[in-house]
Amino acid sequence: MKKIFLILMLALTCSISYGKGIERVSATYEYISDNPNETPEEAERMAFEKAREKALEDQFGIDVNRINTTYINNKAGEGNDVLEMFSLGGSSVRGEWIETIEEKVIEKRFEDGFWIVKVRVEGKARSVESAPVDIAYYFVNDVDDRSNRDVFYDGDDVYLKFSSPVSGSLCVYLIDTEENAYCLLPYSAETTGCQQVEANREYVFFSQEHDHAADEYVLSTETSVEHNAFYIVFSPNKFTKARDFGGKKNWKNQPLPRVLPYADFLKWLSRNQIKDKKMVVKTSVIAIRK
Repeated sequence: MKKIFLILMLALTCSISYGKGIERVSATYEYISDNPNETPEEAERMAFEKAREKALEDQFGIDVNRINTTYINNKAGEGNDVLEMFSLGGSSVRGEWIETIEEKVIEKRFEDGFWIVKVRVEGKARSVESAPVDIAYYFVNDVDDRSNRDVFYDGDDVYLKFSSPVSGSLCVYLIDTEENAYCLLPYSAETTGCQQVEANREYVFFSQEHDHAADEYVLSTETSVEHNAFYIVFSPNKFTKARDFGGKKNWKNQPLPRVLPYADFLKWLSRNQIKDKKMVVKTSVIAIRK
């Protein structure tokens, strides 16, 4: 299985108008680590994060308070200078990241016991004038848990606890290390293409104890550890899931949820975000260990 890193990052500054409020954006930042125990992957994550934070503050004059997810795939034998990746994410209070065009590490070196990483990012973003819907969500392996987990083990069940102050539509996807986007919600038997949720109600998804029609999921990994990401996509407006396909099985020959390529998922998400300014996109990165 290919090794990847899923890195949390923040939106960045705008420079070229794109129409419909969408603007071309770019930022460059050099990050100097102050932690001698920081790994090169963690240093890259911080470099990307700081680049976007500085760019947002320069352009919009605001504090960053939402995160996005970027998939980074290091090509074997090609080093860390150029990275294959797809990225899409959510928004800050007044800035929303729509789509990544290019992202790469310009320079990375280990000096005097610390990592120094220079990065550049280019993409599309837009200004947002109002705060997004304040949804709450927790990924757990026990329905009685009340806090989000970021580490699971091979064979663990996974459940999603979700609530929203307003009614709306909800989709949930899992991105794995093979660039697959699995649709976990709506469930496979659902024919409307979306999961409707009511305001002010806590849901426990992926549990047949709470919904007899639920699909239940077990996390697994072939390696000692791998990183996956959940996307939680919510809107007060109705929308439908991406076009996907069934029939895949995992390395244990067990059936998998309906799936589409990660790049196609990001295109679907980008189109929906552009059309729907009230759409909320959250991400949760997890480690699955043996």
